[in-house]
Amino acid sequence: MSILRFHAALSGGIALAALLLTPVQADELSQLKSELQRLQEQVDRLESRQADVPTPSSPSSIVFVQGSGATSSWRTDRAGDVMPADRGFTIAISPSADLPSPIHEVTISGYVKGDVIYDFDEDLGDAFYYERIGKGGGGHVRLHARQSRFSIKSRSDTAVGQVRTLIEGDFFGGDSTDFRLRHAWGEWDATPELTLGAGQYWRNFMSPFVGVTTVDFNGDVGLIGTSRNAQFRLTWVNGPTTAALSVERPTSASDIVAYGADLDAKSISRPDGATDNAPDVSARVQYELPGGNQIMFSGMLRNYRVDGVAGQGGDEALGWGVQGAVNVAIAEPIILTASAMYGKGLGNYVLGSQFGAYAKNGKVELVEQLGLFGGAIVTLTDTTTFNLGVGYLDQNDKDILNAGVKNASVDVLSAHANIIWQPVSQLRLGAEVMWAERERIDMAGKKGRDDAWRGQIGAWFFF
Repeated sequence: MSILRFHAALSGGIALAALLLTPVQADELSQLKSELQRLQEQVDRLESRQADVPTPSSPSSIVFVQGSGATSSWRTDRAGDVMPADRGFTIAISPSADLPSPIHEVTISGYVKGDVIYDFDEDLGDAFYYERIGKGGGGHVRLHARQSRFSIKSRSDTAVGQVRTLIEGDFFGGDSTDFRLRHAWGEWDATPELTLGAGQYWRNFMSPFVGVTTVDFNGDVGLIGTSRNAQFRLTWVNGPTTAALSVERPTSASDIVAYGADLDAKSISRPDGATDNAPDVSARVQYELPGGNQIMFSGMLRNYRVDGVAGQGGDEALGWGVQGAVNVAIAEPIILTASAMYGKGLGNYVLGSQFGAYAKNGKVELVEQLGLFGGAIVTLTDTTTFNLGVGYLDQNDKDILNAGVKNASVDVLSAHANIIWQPVSQLRLGAEVMWAERERIDMAGKKGRDDAWRGQIGAWFFF
């Protein structure tokens, strides 16, 4: 029997006893009435307390918030491609109205981007593709919206640590306008300092803070080339220090060419038996300095392998690369950003490279490569910035010549300069001029130089 029912029965019993007892004195009757009133007050208090206690089946609290909410503290973008923190909308879920702190948040954001492009010398594509420089064809106009992007990001607090996810895509799938997966990434904070990540995300070798905002989709040579990859990663964060180790999907089989390959052909000649037999391994250490300055060092290892075919023995070679990067705020309105990477077999790790190794007479040979980048970000007003970036890719002449590859790039130099205006967080406009020069070599060892100019206007509409 519940407490309320017990008190109700007790009160009724006292009242019944008062009616049945005929020889009751007046003072005794008054005492019984007083006791009955006291018991009734206790019943009323118990009923009131029971009504105030929330039941386990109380519904969760769901709140829609403008902006990225708490997920904005998890930065998933890179330098030059930053989403405004107050864009998108967040669905925040709390266990109940009495516990307002959200345990789960989902943020939906993105933008529509339209581009108008004019190539003064030749058609270089929807992005500034350096390997097309020198093919001729005269001026060309392009309009497209392929950089438009859609992103879903989440954060969940659990009993074993916070879990975060990111799914993002755009429409830069090769030469088509098909939707392309950029990121499919999950993170779990196993401890306050150690995070496990898995899926497809920025390459760990990449510097996330070096670069400038460009209207062009690609940016300058010398920076990271193929910037996203499938991987497992462990990240350790302690104050201003971040250290990360990743095991990544190998891409060496598509980054090696056969001797005498023709890079003008639609299907580039790959050596028979080229295979990915070991994952890439990358390590990165990053440090946040006072005043917003940053410094980073990274390294990677990748294995090139050609199995034995047609009676020839197989061979393999270990490619490697190292990188240093820095951001320096030299004055309140000016930020300088720079990086340098060097290695043998960098290949698609550095923008502007067409291959990282070649196979000749059953042997795998690596290409020595150096990538340099320097940039400046100048804040002109609260809404306007000037951005300048210069990149350079240097490849060993002898290595490129020995590969015997038609139309192979030796050295590439590029520059991007633009004005970006963002009057409100929902809108960004940019006007940019870019130039590049490519030194190439033919199979006979004869060199040639070609350059190209492009102008581009872009408009971002953030939601």
